[in-house]
Amino acid sequence: MRLEGKVAIVAGGGPGIGEGVVKELAKEGADIAIIDISEAQAKRVAGEAEKLGRKSLAIAADLTNEEACNKAVQTTLDTFGKLDILVNVVGGVGSISLTSTAPPGFENLTEAQLNQVLTLNLKTHFLMCKAVIPTFKKQKHGKIVNMASTAGHRYHPMVTFYAIAKAADIHFTKNLAYELAPYNINVNCVQPGMVYTPGFMEAGQKHRRELDPEKFDASLKGKTWRESWEELAVRRTPLGRSQEPADLGKAIAFMVSEDAKQITGQALFVDGGLDITRP
Repeated sequence: MRLEGKVAIVAGGGPGIGEGVVKELAKEGADIAIIDISEAQAKRVAGEAEKLGRKSLAIAADLTNEEACNKAVQTTLDTFGKLDILVNVVGGVGSISLTSTAPPGFENLTEAQLNQVLTLNLKTHFLMCKAVIPTFKKQKHGKIVNMASTAGHRYHPMVTFYAIAKAADIHFTKNLAYELAPYNINVNCVQPGMVYTPGFMEAGQKHRRELDPEKFDASLKGKTWRESWEELAVRRTPLGRSQEPADLGKAIAFMVSEDAKQITGQALFVDGGLDITRP
């Protein structure tokens, strides 16, 4: 196991990609602190790590708050006596709709939405990195992985602010990697493509309630949201399938291992070759 004896924090380790990351790190031998806004979800995922034979810690925290981030890191250190890995998974589109039939346009987006999306996708990563850096510097080693997105490289009309935030996160990662390299700290990010998660399922259910799917895409008629999602993935992804949370977890398990000790400042695509411009 590549991570035997290591301790990791997965910030945003609840359902979806975060849970996939936790399980893959646990399979590789890491003990894990799972931080989530939901105490119930943090405890549930911590239980999954324990089923895999690892020690775990569930922490409920709002990671948009600096004091909460610092406290979560200190609790982890107090519990495990060490910290080697930080994975920042927290993110999302906030209140911006994923179910609209037309791009909202900049003039229809609000300052509050911009602040919300930047806070979720950039500020949380910044605050958690800031919280672990003193420990990583002192011990002269550490691994940080931020969850970015393929959206950070392209025009994404449905979630423009999200794309902007993810682009910022990618450049934050690259600059932090440069700054921390003298301390033997690796900083990278991964960029998922089409990953089916509870969040997308919720958006799909909302879409079904609000709009006749035939008006949005005739191919969705009579299909479940998961079936529609997979069909869209086949059309847009050269490998012909969407990604699972475990796919991101496996990539991250590699990036935080010693097998990747020479990799830093990189933005790894885990997207099946996604081309969002495909019809």
